[in-house]
Amino acid sequence: MHLSSRLNRLVLGLAATIGLAPAAASACGGFFCSATPVDQQAERIVFVQEDETTLRAIVEIQYQGDRTNFAWVVPVPSVPELDTFYPQAFQALDLATQPVYNPPWQCLPQFEGDSAADGGAPNADEDGEVMVLDRRAVGPFETATIESRDPDALVEWLRTNDFRIPEAMEPFIALYANEGLKFLAMKLLPDQDVAAIRPISMRYAAQGPAVPLRLTAVAALLEMGVKVWVLGDGRFGPMNVPDLEVPVERVRFDAWTWQTNYSALVARLVDEKDAPAFVTEYAQPTKDLAEQIASSFVPDFAGQEAIDARDALAALVGSKPYITRLYTRVSPEEMDIDPIFHRVMGGDVSNVHDLPETAVEHCNDPGGGGQLEAADACEFAACGQAGRCAAVATEQEGFDAVGCACAEGTLARAMLDGEARGGARVGCADARLNFTAPALTRPEDPFMNPCAEDPCGANGECVSLNGSASCRCDVGFVTVAQVERSPDGVVTRVLPSCVAPKVPLPNDFVADLDPLEPNLPYPGRPGPMAPPSDPGPGVREDDPDAVPRTGTRTANSGDDEGCSVGSTRGASPLGALLVVLGLGLRRRRRAG
Repeated sequence: MHLSSRLNRLVLGLAATIGLAPAAASACGGFFCSATPVDQQAERIVFVQEDETTLRAIVEIQYQGDRTNFAWVVPVPSVPELDTFYPQAFQALDLATQPVYNPPWQCLPQFEGDSAADGGAPNADEDGEVMVLDRRAVGPFETATIESRDPDALVEWLRTNDFRIPEAMEPFIALYANEGLKFLAMKLLPDQDVAAIRPISMRYAAQGPAVPLRLTAVAALLEMGVKVWVLGDGRFGPMNVPDLEVPVERVRFDAWTWQTNYSALVARLVDEKDAPAFVTEYAQPTKDLAEQIASSFVPDFAGQEAIDARDALAALVGSKPYITRLYTRVSPEEMDIDPIFHRVMGGDVSNVHDLPETAVEHCNDPGGGGQLEAADACEFAACGQAGRCAAVATEQEGFDAVGCACAEGTLARAMLDGEARGGARVGCADARLNFTAPALTRPEDPFMNPCAEDPCGANGECVSLNGSASCRCDVGFVTVAQVERSPDGVVTRVLPSCVAPKVPLPNDFVADLDPLEPNLPYPGRPGPMAPPSDPGPGVREDDPDAVPRTGTRTANSGDDEGCSVGSTRGASPLGALLVVLGLGLRRRRRAG
C-alpha cells in the first residue's frame, strides 16, 4: 500500500479519535502526530462566503490566565449575528487538511507484523459618544457591538464596562475606528470560567474575508502561525499580500525525530517576502472531505459533545462546494497589513507530498545515532528577519542544538513550540514592540519580573519584552532555549540563555541583516505612520515582488468595489484578537 494512502486513512481516523476528543486535542500523540504535529499556538479561523454579500467567520479563542483578565475585541464591518461553535472541530479540521510530507519507504522504521444567533433587529442605543448597536449573552460570553468615530470614547466605554483594555491597545483601536469599523467586544459572564471559552461564530455583511493582523500584533508570538480556511464556490487566495509557494526540494525530513522543517521553512520564506505571505496548503472540493468527517468514528469516552462536533463540522464543510486552507508564520513587526482573500483561478492543491531520499536526514538510521550537521540543524530553525541561526554543541554526542544571534535593536525570546526540536524555539524580536505596562514589571517582585532569575547569564542582559524574559546577548554569543520538564517529561517552562556557539562567530555575523521598520503605532514611535500614498518602509525598491505595507493602502486600484486593507470596502477584518490587561502575567503563567 502506498504511504500516501496509509497516512490519508490515518488522518481520517485520528480526526475522530484524537481531534474530536476534548481531552486529547491539546496533547496529540501517536504515530501520525509525531510525524506532522499540529501547530497548537497558531490562530485558526474558518470563513464561509455564504453569498456575495454575506460572510460567516468562526474564530478559535485561546486563552490561559485569570478569567477577570480576559477580553476579546475584534473589528467588524456591521453588527454580526453571534453564536458559538465546537472547539474540537478545529482540531479535527486541522488534522484532516494539514500538509503531510511522506519520506520514501526505505527511510521508515521497520516493524514486524449551524445554529444562528437570536434574530431581531439590533437594539441600538446611544451611550455618550459611543453607539451600542447590540448587547447580548452568547454561550459563556457577554458581548457588545459598539461604534464611535472617537477612539478615546471607545476605550473609555470599554473600560467603564469592565473590558480590560491596556494602554498599548489604544492606538490600534484608533486605526480601525478611523476606518469606520465597529467593534465586537466580549468578556466572560460572571458565572463562567476560562474552561467555558469556545470558538465564536459571526455572520455579517461583507464581500470577502480578511484578518486584522495589525491589532493582533500587540499580543502575538514571534513567528506566529495563522491558519485560514475559506469555504466558498471556488478556490480562494491572498489579494493584497504575496502568494507563497514552498518548494518540495527545500523540505527536510529527519527520520530520527520524525519531524520536518516545514513550519520553520515557511517562516523563513515569509521573511524573504517582507510581507505576511500565505501558502495555499490545501484546495479541494468538499464532497469527499465532508463525507469522511461525517463517517468518522467517535469513541465512547469522547462523549456526546464530540459527536455533535463531528456532525457540525461535517455540515459546515458540506455547506459549500469548495474549501481552501492557507497558512503563514509572521512576527509582530510584519503584522502591519490586514491580509484580504478573494476568489482566484487555479487548480486543486493536494496536502500530501512525497519526498525524495535526498530530503531525509538519518534515512539509514531512523533509530538514532546519526549525526545532524550544523548547517542542516539550522534548516529546522527560524530566527526571524533580525536573526541568524548558529549551531551549539550539546552533551548528546553527535547532536547539534541551534541558537539565534540577533541584530542590534532586537531581543531574543524563547517560546514553547511542539513542532520544534526539543519542544521549544528562539526568535529575534524588535525591542520597540514592547507593550507591557511598566507597572506590571516590578523588579522587587520575582513573580512580576520575568528577569528576576537572570536566565541570560553572564554573557548577556535580560530584558522584559511583553512580560517575557528576553536576552540581549554579547557579541559572539547566541540565544538558546532552556527547557524545564516535569518528572514525567512534560515541558513546563522555557527560558532564554546566552551561550557560545559551536564555532566562533565573526563580529559582523548579523551586521548585514536589515529587519523591517515596524509600520505600527508602537510605544515611543517618533512620527506618524506612512500615509496611504506611501508604500511604507517595508517595501524594498529592488524587490519587484514586494507588497506595499501601509495598512491603509488601496489593495486593488482597478477594483470597482474599492477594496482597501483593513476597511469595510469589500472585505471584513477579523481574527482571534486576545486583549488582556496583564500581558506580563499571562505570559508568565503560560510558560510556568
